[in-house]
Amino acid sequence: MSDKQSYSQKSITYDLLSSYYKNSDPQLHDYYFPKHLKSLEKSTQQSRYEQMNVLPPAQIRFLHAAPTVPSFDVYINELRIIENFSYKENNGYLPLPPGKYQLDIYRSGQNSSPLLNCKVALESGSSYTIALAPAQADESLKMLSFEDNPFVPPNEAKFRFIQLSHDLLTVDIAVKDGDVVFDQLHFRKASEYLNIHPMIVNFEVRIAGTKEIALPLPNKAFQVNTPSTIYIIGSNRKSSSLETLTLSP
Repeated sequence: MSDKQSYSQKSITYDLLSSYYKNSDPQLHDYYFPKHLKSLEKSTQQSRYEQMNVLPPAQIRFLHAAPTVPSFDVYINELRIIENFSYKENNGYLPLPPGKYQLDIYRSGQNSSPLLNCKVALESGSSYTIALAPAQADESLKMLSFEDNPFVPPNEAKFRFIQLSHDLLTVDIAVKDGDVVFDQLHFRKASEYLNIHPMIVNFEVRIAGTKEIALPLPNKAFQVNTPSTIYIIGSNRKSSSLETLTLSP
């Protein structure tokens, strides 16, 4: 990557970060905005606006779904964007220019010996949830990327399930005392989206291929024009309960 391209991407990244934190964290806004101006001086306005106009940003958010893992910090390209991230926490979508990024996960307050790192490619106009989930039945981590689809047919709703509990491995998602909606949903996998009329549904998570209920899910409300992802998280151990977490854009 040339210096011109590098400074241009840095300028856009700092600009988006400063805008993202303007209301929620003024201190971080004040930290990133001067960096944006400095990078902008070393690039050209033309290249910045061409990239911004031709390529809409990608969006990325994070979810801590590993019940036995302590809080951590998230870095993107060596910039800390999330601090002291705890189990079941998620952040709002962060806009970033499309491209490849280095993700590093550190224990809170540390910046050496990352718990986990990987590279991700973000496509223009796409939305992603990066879930930090158990790799096995211990404290090891796996970083999983799920592409979110915010489009919903007019006056409809839609939903999907993602299975992140290592205790269950493979499950069926069924209507209470009724038919299976998604069968054979494996650990660390996502179902397809299913369109639905806005309503309240009583679900149950069953051990795959059986009627045994692992987790009842009563009164799941689906709102008009809203996509929902229901994450199955936690475990059957005493240290954390099996539960779900619903995220919508």
